[in-house]
Amino acid sequence: MKHTIEIDAVDIPTMYKMSIDEYRQYIETELFFVDHHDVLRSAIAQYPLAVTHEQLRALITYLQSLDSKVGPERA
Repeated sequence: MKHTIEIDAVDIPTMYKMSIDEYRQYIETELFFVDHHDVLRSAIAQYPLAVTHEQLRALITYLQSLDSKVGPERA
């Protein structure tokens, strides 16, 4: 089955201008949610990201490994 959805996303300049509090709110309200089956999902496309604690820990470890690869530190 294939679904087509319209996505409303934040662009890079807008995201760059976000304060860390605004970004945290964006993460919590626009990027992820946990459904009624306790599955971590993408809020935009609603595909599953992790369905077990082990998968969630693997995802967190992967994201931590990107620390030195993503953008400059902001003062």
